[in-house]
Amino acid sequence: MAARRTVLFDFDGTLVDSDTALQAPFAALGVAEADVPPLGLPLPIACDRAGITVADYLAHYDVQAVRPFPGVEAMLARLDRWGLCSNKDRPTAERELARLGWVPTVAFFSEDFGGRPKVLAPVLAALGLVPDEALLVGDTAHDRACARDAGVDFALAGWNPRTVPEPGDLVLATPADVLAAAT
Repeated sequence: MAARRTVLFDFDGTLVDSDTALQAPFAALGVAEADVPPLGLPLPIACDRAGITVADYLAHYDVQAVRPFPGVEAMLARLDRWGLCSNKDRPTAERELARLGWVPTVAFFSEDFGGRPKVLAPVLAALGLVPDEALLVGDTAHDRACARDAGVDFALAGWNPRTVPEPGDLVLATPADVLAAAT
């Protein structure tokens, strides 16, 4: 039997259903729907594109609003170790992780990447992994590119109805499918 790869996850849109929570601050701050940046960008970049401050965005963000996708908690409970690699800001993510009771082996957030889009190299290093020992599960083109740039296999979180598969994607229909994909 093949050794199980360590699964690395994006957070928003992959483990948690957060689209509404992520978009609500833009609406509260009067950003027209057409001007709301695409999901998955680092918060400073998204706020700059929308013409608002990060502080104003965070003042309107509700950390109680996100919920795990069905099946995610059971899947995470079956993993010995897992990593999180997200463009979300660390303080918000840590509050959400604490509320959910989730403790990834390592967790990297926007601040860890200097406000630039996430990269997997520091996550792999922190876990002592080479690229073929990991699998990144995500929901956006940003996640796909992040995995490709690191030489890590990518799986699309197909349980999120907003995902758009591209040719060659491994599409996972349910969180339980992550376990088989990691072997």
